[in-house]
Amino acid sequence: MAAITHEAFRRSIARFGGCDEYYTEMIHAASFINGGPYEAYYANCGPEPAKIVWQLTGSDTDKLVRCAELLLEHPDSPSVIGIDMNMGCPAPEIYRQGAGIAWMSKPLAEVEQTVKALRLVCGTKRLSVKIRLGEEDFTENGLFDFADMLCAAGAERITLHPRTRKESYSRPIRKKYVQLLAEFIKAHYPTVSVAGNGAIDGPKALADFAAFCPDADAFMIGRSAVQKPWIFALLKRSAEAGTRDTEIGGGAELQIDLLKTAEDFIADLEECQPEDFWKTRAQRFFAYYCDNVQFAHYIKSQVLQQKNHRAMLERFARYFEEMPDERMLNI
Repeated sequence: MAAITHEAFRRSIARFGGCDEYYTEMIHAASFINGGPYEAYYANCGPEPAKIVWQLTGSDTDKLVRCAELLLEHPDSPSVIGIDMNMGCPAPEIYRQGAGIAWMSKPLAEVEQTVKALRLVCGTKRLSVKIRLGEEDFTENGLFDFADMLCAAGAERITLHPRTRKESYSRPIRKKYVQLLAEFIKAHYPTVSVAGNGAIDGPKALADFAAFCPDADAFMIGRSAVQKPWIFALLKRSAEAGTRDTEIGGGAELQIDLLKTAEDFIADLEECQPEDFWKTRAQRFFAYYCDNVQFAHYIKSQVLQQKNHRAMLERFARYFEEMPDERMLNI
């Protein structure tokens, strides 16, 4: 997730026990090759390099390959899981560049050439690809043909967010396509794993998704992890207990100090990111994190209009002076 899945945010997740894999922010291939002053921050692997997947974006095969080569020269490269090629981002500015989901509308031969080239560079590292369903007129056969090409070219994991390019997050995901894709890939490429992405906000949502898609190997969480950096701890606890419990209240096993979690994030932001990024990264964080409180819309508008990241934190803290009972969550 752009401006979110940097090292400071990954530290927030790690404080609650971490997750299996962390995907970095999208690393823009052309910018990384040119060695801009901020590009190194996108490749940071902290706090757990062994769980890192470097996520690439770009429209040019040669630049993507060169970017992958440079990343694999990184000091932490021996530890990382691998490289992910983003072919699913629907953001208009990414799409207009010919990157993200624009790849799904390119000739299959062109995409195949890119994936094969990246596979060669990755060596023993995993190569994964993130996709969506495609354009509004996508077909099941077209989706399968695209996935077949990716697997044949060397992709070892495919993550599907089952919405089209233009479908908003308010529309329910089409989970059936994750299962159909997993069935197709398992039948033809048994060593390739399939992950589902979208609308997982707690144990029940994950359990429902997994039950609907029994052939999926993994599930990816984005926005809900920003709102609730402890979500992976909650999911793990629920899995170990064999429940789908999402209730907040008595018998708590996990106590969350909403203000302390935000304070830790801001401190990590100052340590891990360049000063020019502090405001925008804090805005992106609070845009989701404020949803944990009762008057989320009100405090979010107040926080996001502040002049800098520290002022955002101060305004967020004042909310709990007004609503002290909301500071602690017992889950």
